[in-house]
Amino acid sequence: MEKKDWLRGAFVLTVAALFTKTLSAFYRIPYQNIAGDIGFYIYQQVYPFYGVFLALSTYGYPVAISKLIAENKQSTYKFAVVRLSFYFLSCMSIIMFSILYFGASSLAKTMGDHQLVSLIRAISFVFLLLPFTSVFRGYFQGIGEMVPTAVSQVVEQFVRVCAILFFSSLLLHRGFTVYEAGAGAMAGSLMGSFAALAVLAAYMLRKRMHVHTRLWLPMKEKKKSAFIFSCSWCNNLFS
Repeated sequence: MEKKDWLRGAFVLTVAALFTKTLSAFYRIPYQNIAGDIGFYIYQQVYPFYGVFLALSTYGYPVAISKLIAENKQSTYKFAVVRLSFYFLSCMSIIMFSILYFGASSLAKTMGDHQLVSLIRAISFVFLLLPFTSVFRGYFQGIGEMVPTAVSQVVEQFVRVCAILFFSSLLLHRGFTVYEAGAGAMAGSLMGSFAALAVLAAYMLRKRMHVHTRLWLPMKEKKKSAFIFSCSWCNNLFS
C-alpha cells in the first residue's frame, strides 16, 4: 500500500472511530432518562460482555487478520488466510457463546443478581457473528481498503443506538420490567451487529471474492496465525 493510501485509510478509520465513540457516549443520557437509574445500572452490568465482542470484532482480530493478509502477496494465500481465520474464529465464537448462554445463571449469580440471566443470554448471540465481521474487516484492511470497515462501524453504532432507545422505550411503555427492557437493549446491540454484517457482506459481494481454493497455508503459517490470534484475544480480553 502506498503511503498516500495508508494515510487516507487511517484518516477514514479515525473519523469513523470518533463518530462511534461520540455516539456511544451521548446515547447513555437518553437511555438513562428512559430506563431510570436502576435500568441504566442493569444495562451497565451486562455491557462489558458486549464490549469484549466489540473490541475483538473491531480492533483485535481484524488487525491480526489484516497483518497476515498483507504479508501474503498471492491472492490464493490471502484466501487461505481468510479460510483459516474463519475456522479459528468460528470455534472461538461457539465457545464464548456457549459459556455465556449456558452459563448465564452461574454468571448472574456471581454478579449478585439472578435476574440478569435474560440479558446475558440475549447478548451471547452477538458472539456468533464474530467470525464474519472480523474476517470481512480483516480482509478489507489487509488489501488496503478501509472504507468498508469504517462504514460498517458507523452503521453498526447508529443502528445499535437507535434500536436500544426504541426497544427500551417501547417495552417500558408497555409495562415490562426494567430487566426485560434491558434484554431488549441487548437485542438492539445484536441488531447493530447484524447491520454491520450486512454492510460488509454487500462490499464483499461487490468484490466477488472467490474462496473456493484448495491451497492451504503451510504448517508454519498456521502456527503463526494461531499465535497472533491468541495474542489478540488475550490483549483485548485483559486490557
